[in-house]
Amino acid sequence: MNKQKAIMIFLLLLPLLFVLYLFGPFLIYALFDSSWYYSEEVDIGPLDYSSVLTKAEKAGYEVEGSWPWPGNFSGFEPGNVPEVRKSFGSAVLVQNIRLNYNESSELMVFVCENGTTAGIGTCIAVSNFSHPDPESPLQISEFPDDSWMLEKLGLLLGLDEKASEKYLDALKKAAQNQTWDAEIQVNESPDFPAVYAYLTESSDDSDSSYNSGLGFYEDPWIGSDTKEVFLKDGNQVGSVRYFVPEARVVTYDKGNRYIGNRYIVEFDSSGRVRLEIIMHVGSSGESIPEEEYRVLFRKMFEEMELSPEGVDSFEFFHSSSRVW
Repeated sequence: MNKQKAIMIFLLLLPLLFVLYLFGPFLIYALFDSSWYYSEEVDIGPLDYSSVLTKAEKAGYEVEGSWPWPGNFSGFEPGNVPEVRKSFGSAVLVQNIRLNYNESSELMVFVCENGTTAGIGTCIAVSNFSHPDPESPLQISEFPDDSWMLEKLGLLLGLDEKASEKYLDALKKAAQNQTWDAEIQVNESPDFPAVYAYLTESSDDSDSSYNSGLGFYEDPWIGSDTKEVFLKDGNQVGSVRYFVPEARVVTYDKGNRYIGNRYIVEFDSSGRVRLEIIMHVGSSGESIPEEEYRVLFRKMFEEMELSPEGVDSFEFFHSSSRVW
């Protein structure tokens, strides 16, 4: 009798198990799926990146991303170069500078990976891309002319001729014990205003290119990698790679991450901003009145001391499906 009951129960459950097998993943998906609002990127103009983050934190918002304080990310201060500050914001840092001798050879200054006991380390490297064997030392004959090297070392680091000669000799010695290029570490930081003036005066064209934009779908711990290239008669004179920090400011309309809708303001130090709303779990197909979410974003802007009217320049798109 017990065996017959078990068989009957199994036969009754069999259709239910079959239905769960077919539709179970979709039911689970629906439980975790959410509605989603997002905007395109808008340039709202210059902003004080550090101040905006500080005010957001004081207002009680979650803050994620690159904080412009020493030790949180590496780079050289650009100094008083208004063009760079205007284009990339007050928190921009210089990652490396390249000066081209010809199509194959260049002199580069960059932030050393290991740094120094005093803080950020400065590395100088000579490269020749026509060097035939990456596993062999760079030959002195593959270096740019001494006169060019001395001039550019003095320009990059603000050195006199004697100090430039010292570093050129050090590079030539380093080449004997290294492969592919010659690299040394020095104590001086680049004289970026002087270098930038040289690049702009020596070129007849320049081009700036961001990476793929704000890291909207990834955690923005690193920021934007931006390169500015300087050209003369179509040939590259030099280039500068910048670090443009970015961050997210997050809040929840019900004050709770588990039941509230998540409002996100993502921006970088140059003033590029994107907005996003991820609705609560299981909200697939639901919506929020437009004025309601614009009011909340205006409040966030105001508390971060950004212009609340700037929210009106964003166009929002709605998707009824986004898995958390």
